[in-house]
Amino acid sequence: MAKKLALIGGGSVRTYYFIESLLKFYREMDIGEVSVMDVDAEKLAYFGGIAKHLVTRAKEDLRVTLTDDAETALSDADYVVTTVRVGGDAVRTRDERIALSLGVIGQETTGAGGFSYAIRTIPVMLDYMRMIRAYAKPDATVFNFTNPSGLVTQALYDAGYDNIIGICDNATGIKTDVAGALGVNASDVLVKVYGLNHLSWANRIEIGGVDILPKLLENDAFVQNFHQFLYFDRDLVRRLGCIPNGYLYYYYHRERALANLQRAPETRGEFILRNNTAMMEALRAHSIETEPETCLGIYRDYMHRRESSYMSIELGGETLHPERIDPKSLGIDELLGQKPVTEIYEGYAGVVFNYIDSRKNNKNIDLAVSVPNCGAVPGMADDDILEITCLVGRDGAQPMRFGDAEIDETNLALMKTIKRYEKLTVEAVRTRSKAAAREALMQHPLVGDYALAKALVEQYASLNAPWIGEWK
Repeated sequence: MAKKLALIGGGSVRTYYFIESLLKFYREMDIGEVSVMDVDAEKLAYFGGIAKHLVTRAKEDLRVTLTDDAETALSDADYVVTTVRVGGDAVRTRDERIALSLGVIGQETTGAGGFSYAIRTIPVMLDYMRMIRAYAKPDATVFNFTNPSGLVTQALYDAGYDNIIGICDNATGIKTDVAGALGVNASDVLVKVYGLNHLSWANRIEIGGVDILPKLLENDAFVQNFHQFLYFDRDLVRRLGCIPNGYLYYYYHRERALANLQRAPETRGEFILRNNTAMMEALRAHSIETEPETCLGIYRDYMHRRESSYMSIELGGETLHPERIDPKSLGIDELLGQKPVTEIYEGYAGVVFNYIDSRKNNKNIDLAVSVPNCGAVPGMADDDILEITCLVGRDGAQPMRFGDAEIDETNLALMKTIKRYEKLTVEAVRTRSKAAAREALMQHPLVGDYALAKALVEQYASLNAPWIGEWK
């Protein structure tokens, strides 16, 4: 019997990519219906409508429905993907500006900006989880892409929802980037990742059971031009001895990132708000029902502008142009005889589809997802949600084990610090406590000061009052 997938927050600009990917693989996963739900009727009509047009144009038999009613979307769903932006782009810009006005980084998922985003998002996501439990299939799997993904997943897991997998395309992107750079299939590469969401490291890259990462780090061309290293000083990369998640830029180069953000005429959120507002104005001049191709062209144009500007503000407006890496120059015998590069699943949709496919067919695909530690990383609690490479088979995601010698002590210390911040943030939301919130931000390395934490909490509590009510 065909399965149903519910996409909560389907008025997102990413829905197009999700459906585009799903069209390639839905038969393998036995998915027959996608219910796209959003509370914003106009965005649902356009972005959901563009995605629906893809299916119609391809003449596929995948059924796509649009609804603003969560119960309708979730009813009898086998899988649920959550990609909710509580407060929209406008409130994100306030998150960032409040932080910058106090001299701290306001990135939307990391530090002060991520704190504000989390405290208004967790209550909304808890409401959705209650509805999922009431209306979806009893064994439905929930894939949480709602940011800050790891922190939100921790809050939901702590509230008793153990059917949730935190997903992000950033950690899984390391595997696809490595495969692309080496000219091999991603399925031939095993990348071991450990850490937290947006705070993780790849410390092993296997081809044919051999760890080739040490050889890669000895190669100047690879270190200088590999996509994941572009944000970092290369001497730091060599010292780390691993591949850092790009979001660690905010920690490793904090002062550089902050100075660039403060000098910039607009924040990333302000750029996205401006870009999305202009896109909606252009779309409103056309009917999604009668001019879907025109709407699709407008959408692609504005999304290209968005994607080509990624991280440019934090890097001071610098445009990075790495040179292509010649795999033959790496001198790695394990690369010889590999098959040509083939298309693989992409983006956050790819994480979902690989998980479903691997569990359904017991493929034991390795995926970096956010799940409970359960002893995989020594030094972290069993109930800590970690972003970690798992083997996904019939029994779900099983975290790969890491020995004491595999975990860098400095990385572990940062993980424990940020996990303490996350747990305090969850406590602050649960108890509506400004005291816990202040302690959370004081613990965070991108804030780290009581007076700053106090000022941030007061402003963010006021900003988020429509979602969190009054905190004491």
